[in-house]
Amino acid sequence: AVPRLDAERVALWRAFQTAGEVVSRSIEAEMFDEFHLALPQFDLLAALAQNNDQMRVKELCEILSAVPSSLSRRIDSLVERGYVTREEAPTVEDNRAVIVRLTRMGRLVWRDSNILYRRAIQREFANGLTETEVTTMVRALTKISPFKK
Repeated sequence: AVPRLDAERVALWRAFQTAGEVVSRSIEAEMFDEFHLALPQFDLLAALAQNNDQMRVKELCEILSAVPSSLSRRIDSLVERGYVTREEAPTVEDNRAVIVRLTRMGRLVWRDSNILYRRAIQREFANGLTETEVTTMVRALTKISPFKK
């Protein structure tokens, strides 16, 4: 039986949403001050860095839950700064496929901004949680839509 949506669950959702937004805004402000990167730009650099420095645009859309038009603008802004390149890479299935590659400068910016990102998450989010609370949160999140296995 599905639990009925009660006031406590609605309040929990609002608290979860607010906490995420407040922490994200704090991290993004720091990221922008230091590296002039918005979090979505950092997320794109991180996705590339964690995937052998290159990915197809279609894969980036999936991993970042992004729509192609907004991802394209994000890629353009990083191409202009010399952090990524965009190369045509047609395949049998998709003759318009494009690969986005992290440049040497992009990798250096990602490396330094990732240090800031991890420190900010530690300070703004992780420091206040016990191991038991982390385990409980992970267990709960795996039951929520995009994380269901």
